[in-house]
Amino acid sequence: MYRVAIDYEKDIYVASSIGKKVAEELGFDKIQQTKLVVSIMELARNIIYYATKGEIFITPVPAYGIEILAIDQGPGIKEIEKVLKSQIRSKKGLGLGLSGVQRLMDEFEITSSENVGTRIRAVKWLNERQGNYHL
Repeated sequence: MYRVAIDYEKDIYVASSIGKKVAEELGFDKIQQTKLVVSIMELARNIIYYATKGEIFITPVPAYGIEILAIDQGPGIKEIEKVLKSQIRSKKGLGLGLSGVQRLMDEFEITSSENVGTRIRAVKWLNERQGNYHL
């Protein structure tokens, strides 16, 4: 498992570079690598813009995929369902938002509490036909 503290904008690129390296090592194709990297960048940017700081954990799971866990202690997300349906949009991120991450990844879970923070778990399967399996 790799842990990247997300405190500065440069940390976004550190996390995405580690994600790409892990994806290459596990045998992800270029399309899967790109989906993973874009998702990590969006999650890390959200931490910087909304929570100021947090962490990204990148866990390779051989023969299954890569789990990304983004955790912050920010203000939380008040209307998660609207955010995930792109009914509430931000001008700060890459333009994909959390709904984009949800579409790019194969598994996606989010929990958020006001004034406590947000936790997002996303998984990219090595084989896109694997089905849902919790790590």
